[in-house]
Amino acid sequence: MFNLVWLFTLDHKRIGLIYMIIGVWAGFLGLSLSVLIRLNYLDPYYNLVSLEVYNFIITSHGIVMIFFFLMPVLIGGFGNYLLPLLLGLPDLNLPRLNALSVWLLLPASVCLGISLIGGAGVGWTFYPPLSSGGYSGWGVDFLMFSLHLAGVSSLFGSINFICTIFEVMCEESTSRQSIITWSYLFTSILLLLSLPVLAAAITMLLFDRNFGSSFFDPMGGGDPVLFQHLFWFFGHPEVYVLILPGFGVISHVCVTLTNNDSLFGYYGLVLAMAAIVCLGSVVWAHHMFMVGLDVDTAVFFSSVTMVIGIPTGIKVFSWLIMLSGCRVRMWDPIIWWIVGFIGLFTVGGVTGIMLSASILDTLLHDTWFVVAHFHYVLSLGSYSSVVISFIWWWPIITGCSLNMFLLQGHWLVSMVGFNLCFFPMHYLGLYGLPRRVCVYDPSFYWLSVISSLGGVISACSAFFFMFILWESLVVCNRVVSVWGSNSLVLNVVTLPVPQHSSYMVGCGRWSC
Repeated sequence: MFNLVWLFTLDHKRIGLIYMIIGVWAGFLGLSLSVLIRLNYLDPYYNLVSLEVYNFIITSHGIVMIFFFLMPVLIGGFGNYLLPLLLGLPDLNLPRLNALSVWLLLPASVCLGISLIGGAGVGWTFYPPLSSGGYSGWGVDFLMFSLHLAGVSSLFGSINFICTIFEVMCEESTSRQSIITWSYLFTSILLLLSLPVLAAAITMLLFDRNFGSSFFDPMGGGDPVLFQHLFWFFGHPEVYVLILPGFGVISHVCVTLTNNDSLFGYYGLVLAMAAIVCLGSVVWAHHMFMVGLDVDTAVFFSSVTMVIGIPTGIKVFSWLIMLSGCRVRMWDPIIWWIVGFIGLFTVGGVTGIMLSASILDTLLHDTWFVVAHFHYVLSLGSYSSVVISFIWWWPIITGCSLNMFLLQGHWLVSMVGFNLCFFPMHYLGLYGLPRRVCVYDPSFYWLSVISSLGGVISACSAFFFMFILWESLVVCNRVVSVWGSNSLVLNVVTLPVPQHSSYMVGCGRWSC
């Protein structure tokens, strides 16, 4: 009976928890694949897995982390759980569509698993002609089926979020919504605009592979560069799809703790997110400087990409200004993670500005420098926002407090592992080592070993965090009052933060 209740549930909280369970499972699958990748680099010549299997691993790792871990947890999980509570609604407007969106992830996961058996060593970008019929096996077809189902799931969830948020905003035009509400609205709009383009691209690729068409085959009048345009028209907004919920979480926590209404407060953060969405939707071709774009086109995409640094800088300085006036104790783990997020994201943003210049991108294209850049932005930035979301709302979801000292230790282990793993990749990329190639010059062996050590430490930090969550459930020695003084974590930011809040004085939320 319990299983049937969860199977047929329309409740947004249960659907959000199902999203989280699927996402956490996929996260550990992607983490396992990444550990295999790093173990493969422990020797410059001898490979733990064959080169063919290595190509399968790097393809599946990227897709699993993006489409089956970050999106289900950040958007499907916390979005479903929190949006009705933040909007003051009993549920989302389209609960049956919501249930369909979460259960579509199961056949998508099955197709993903089948693709691992069949093998899909084409990279997560699916570039033809490598992904065309004569160069890859049937695993690529199942991987594209998996992306189709995951995309339809995300589209259904986006439609649900947009309908729900717009209805509340139309009815309560004078009230101010939480920044998280704005972040999920912007994220849903980006998904609604970009996912159909990806669906069209991989559908045409499936027709090329199985039905003899020539959309991307030059021999039949097609153009493989067209696929790159279609893919990155989705791919670059996808970057902001993954990081905007994190922006919303960080902004919500900072505004809640400081109740800041200045230019570098609520309005600045919302307008900066809107500017990032608009600018980020028109810069897809900065991923394609190597295909022979003319000078004017390259200058346009380089310039607009650099301009995105302005609203991003506004957000970073807003967070720093709010943290400087924060009245909580600086040994609070939530503050540590926000500071860590700002540091990691800033490193990734600075290297992104470097790569936006077409000259530098030509030199550093497809090197480890690019891998370091997008992992600092997405892997570390988005993952940090996942951890912050769990820390901030875990007492609301479960009613149990987390151990503060364990969280502090987890932060230290995570930051050491993250930076040991990815920071040396900048150096490798500046020396021109190509990505996806697991045979390298032995003179870089020591850096590769440091990076692999950091990867193992990062994997241990993920299991450490799971232990902290398990410990809070088993040793639930201090139950948090969800609708008492701790309810400020769900309040709209127009409400003042009381000085006697149990969060502000450090009681009720942490167990030591």
